[in-house]
Amino acid sequence: MAIEKKIEDSLELELLKESTLLFVEHNQEILNEVSLFFKTYFKEVLTSSSKQGALELYNKEKTKIDIILTDLDLPNQDGLEFLTNIRAISSDIPIVLSTKNSNTEVLEKVICLKISNYILKPIKNITTIKILNQIIEENYNKKLILVQKRELELYKDILDKENLVSETDPDGIITYANDIFCEVSGYTKEELLGQPHNIVRHPDNSSKIFKNLWDTIKAGKVWKSKIKNKAKDGSSYYVKATIFPILDEAGNIKKYVSSRFLVTQDEEEKQTLKRYILQQKSQKVKFEQELENRYNDMLKEALEAKEMSITSFVSELQREIKTLRSRINDDKGRILNLEHKVSDANKKAEKDHDDFLEKLSKMRDTTRFSYERYERFKKLNESLKEKLAKAQESIKVYQEYIEEYRHKIDDLNDVIKSYEDDKKKEEEKKASKK
Repeated sequence: MAIEKKIEDSLELELLKESTLLFVEHNQEILNEVSLFFKTYFKEVLTSSSKQGALELYNKEKTKIDIILTDLDLPNQDGLEFLTNIRAISSDIPIVLSTKNSNTEVLEKVICLKISNYILKPIKNITTIKILNQIIEENYNKKLILVQKRELELYKDILDKENLVSETDPDGIITYANDIFCEVSGYTKEELLGQPHNIVRHPDNSSKIFKNLWDTIKAGKVWKSKIKNKAKDGSSYYVKATIFPILDEAGNIKKYVSSRFLVTQDEEEKQTLKRYILQQKSQKVKFEQELENRYNDMLKEALEAKEMSITSFVSELQREIKTLRSRINDDKGRILNLEHKVSDANKKAEKDHDDFLEKLSKMRDTTRFSYERYERFKKLNESLKEKLAKAQESIKVYQEYIEEYRHKIDDLNDVIKSYEDDKKKEEEKKASKK
């Protein structure tokens, strides 16, 4: 009992707490005892001791029933009929059998009804809970994979509509290009597929950028940067690129996915703004120098001539210089403010894009993890099927042994009967002689 409790405590049964079990057992005492145990693990346990009652329960509550544990040995072969009826209603609800039956013919019919597993009576509570939990986990992972595949398809569709997306093999040869990539680069899909991705590389980029890119993604990491590309017609366009590797089950890189959004307009505006700022700074320096020279020349003349009018004019000029300097500083402030706005807009766009790609990456990792768990469960299920097949072979052999022993017992019974008959006749003869 202590060992059973220890095993029980070590189980990870979180999914059972959110699941509903339909338990069918013709023996009312077993039904009450075992269902009471199951209720400590499952969210809800529905019970029935007959085929008809179980079918009515299933039709009424099928939207919330997650798994069925049913007695194959229901009276009048109702167990097999119940399974057949359930499979006519639902082809994917997981079913586990409990049985004493070792009839190979019956078990073969049961296997054809897509049974998840079976247990031999008497029911061992902890073993049964483990089996039910494993099947529910496997079923949950299958559903999770389907949901995540649909979500990934949705995100991929959104990504395709908003970004330049391409995929390459491990050598950088393009295997996929979406419509926006074709439109911006000026190439058709036929022209891009099978070509190295550097078909859009601009010669202005430093070779160090691409060395860093390949070193990063070959190490299984994500590479992000702004980069200048060249379209088919020779024109330039700028993109904010994110490139990440896709790994197979063994952890090897099987392809690279690149997502890029255009920043050409922002980059051109930024370059225009930089040129304007430099021009303004240059003009400011030149203008201030001219004003300074004029001021010094006129001040010198005023001092030499000692004329009040000139001195007054020079003072006015000095005030004008201060006013112009103030305006220039205001212009400088406005320019800096524009720079900050452009920078903030760029940062926000990059953050939104990075958040989106991070979510996509997390979903990709979760899907891969779920798929690996599903594959493990699948292998375990195949192993159980092999064990079932071997068990059936053993049952067949044991049945042959049993039949042989039955014949021997029958022969022995005949010998005993013959001996008893002979003995009886002898006794009758002795009695008649007296």
